[in-house]
Amino acid sequence: VKLMSRIVAPSDAVIRNTKDGTAEYAVNLHDHTYGITSDPLTQFACIFSALIHDVDHQGVSNAQLVAEGSPLGQKYSCSLAEQNSVDLSWKLLMDDQFEDLRH
Repeated sequence: VKLMSRIVAPSDAVIRNTKDGTAEYAVNLHDHTYGITSDPLTQFACIFSALIHDVDHQGVSNAQLVAEGSPLGQKYSCSLAEQNSVDLSWKLLMDDQFEDLRH
């Protein structure tokens, strides 16, 4: 949240002091965000991806899931944990309770 606020609404806050004693300001970080501040869909995508990252992660690699015969291996051909995270999160987003968020 702290980083996102610096990107979306930068201030004159000092992020850090450099080795030569000068200050690096949040507004400098804002200059390198490639338009995220002006595109609500991109902002939503960043926040959504952060929220769904590793949803229902099993704590092992995809290769281990395949080796263990996980049902995810039968459902997805690659990136098992990642595909599962996206599917579960999307299903939740489509729930009636999030209708206002979708519109």
